[in-house]
Amino acid sequence: MVPEDRTLLGKILEHLRTRAPLLARYRKDPALFFTERGVRFFKEFERLFYDLYSLEVSKSVVLAPRGGGKTFGAALLATAFFLFRDFDVGIVAGSETQALTLFSYISEWLELAETETVVEHLRRSDLVGVHGNRIVARTASARSIRGLHLGRSKRGALLIIDEEAEAAEDVIRAARYTVRTACPAIIMRSSTYHKLTGSFARLVEDHRSQGYELYRWSSFDIAKPCQYRCEECPVAEFKERYCKGKAKRSDGWIDVDEIVGEWRDTNRETFEVEVMGMRPASAGCVIAPEEIDRAVVKEEEIPVNHCEMLSFCGVDWGFAGMTAVVVLGLIEDKVHVLHTEAFHRHGIDTIVERLKELRSRFGLREVFADSSHPFENSRLRDEGFAVWGPTSETLGVPFVSFKEEGVAILSYLFEKDRIKIPESNITLLRQLRAWRRDAHGHIVKKDDHFPDALVAAMMKMKLMGVGRRIRTKITTAQRRVFANP
Repeated sequence: MVPEDRTLLGKILEHLRTRAPLLARYRKDPALFFTERGVRFFKEFERLFYDLYSLEVSKSVVLAPRGGGKTFGAALLATAFFLFRDFDVGIVAGSETQALTLFSYISEWLELAETETVVEHLRRSDLVGVHGNRIVARTASARSIRGLHLGRSKRGALLIIDEEAEAAEDVIRAARYTVRTACPAIIMRSSTYHKLTGSFARLVEDHRSQGYELYRWSSFDIAKPCQYRCEECPVAEFKERYCKGKAKRSDGWIDVDEIVGEWRDTNRETFEVEVMGMRPASAGCVIAPEEIDRAVVKEEEIPVNHCEMLSFCGVDWGFAGMTAVVVLGLIEDKVHVLHTEAFHRHGIDTIVERLKELRSRFGLREVFADSSHPFENSRLRDEGFAVWGPTSETLGVPFVSFKEEGVAILSYLFEKDRIKIPESNITLLRQLRAWRRDAHGHIVKKDDHFPDALVAAMMKMKLMGVGRRIRTKITTAQRRVFANP
């Protein structure tokens, strides 16, 4: 038995001896560990990677589009710090799925043959290395990060906050303290700029005074080489405003035609935030005045053959103010406003009778009403209308969760000239032109009953697929895509 034990021990020692210069080589240039395995570093991420790994930058903020490689790039940095610097790594993400996705990327790298002996304990969301350093993944909640301390003056620590815009400010504040005793402490906070308020918005707008270096890129920085000549670009705005020739020099993973599709299938603000990684619009008109002007047509330009249309309506309930009803007709790729009507201090009986008349006139069956009035919505259903609801027990459109999405779909219709409003709808047009956001980007709740009725009706457009493309298409953050040779 003794010779066999010595032989086994000899094999282990030999493995460690042959592995030592390998790790030493990567310690000097950790990017080689990934590039030799097919990963391509685009220019801005390369700057981020070397700035942090060299410890020249201790606090960084990453602003990038959805599917722009933020999570996968964070996994590369976490792996490099854990393997080649013996750092602790803490991951705080906006959701459990996001945290586990990032952790799974790291685990894949650590499963490689050259790294199999560095992990001593591995669990679902944390691991411990043979040198005592660890990687811990947590969701962005006060409970999940309570008592978490990284580094503890024994070693350095890297804190990664992923999709910060989705997390509460008190959680982000608590997360930053988890590396307070690390020596040194490196922080990377990343997100798409979903919200105009909150810790991430303040950080992006005032990063220098807070001691942070900003790293940002758009979908054109990570696009596949563009097949179009610039002068023949299918979207004129790309050449002057967004791409500016970047896609001719990029070597990424997102097809330019996919970006073109996003431009055509969504509104400008959503495109700029989700695809370009830009900040959302702030104070100002919800719908641009020139887009409203383009939507206005004469009465005779509205199709009168209602049999060829798919008709539906939006309802914004109100008793003290007004109940607003907007009947819409969809034909081909255009939405036409067929009828608008306001009810001031009228009971449900009056409104039901009027909707019955509109049903006979326009073939109206589907109603998308504000969910704040369950009795009125139940009454409409009892009268034979198909009243949409998220569940069989709940009727109506939940404005709390849907309003911004509905506004984005409505904005898309205006921007793409896919909605037409007869000039006789004076109150609707007046309210649309007065519809505003405040300095924080919140829609001002004032004289907006008809816009809200339109927003409720946008649930029908969502069910038909309008507005879904951003969330379903640009999600290419997986290693097999990011790392294509």
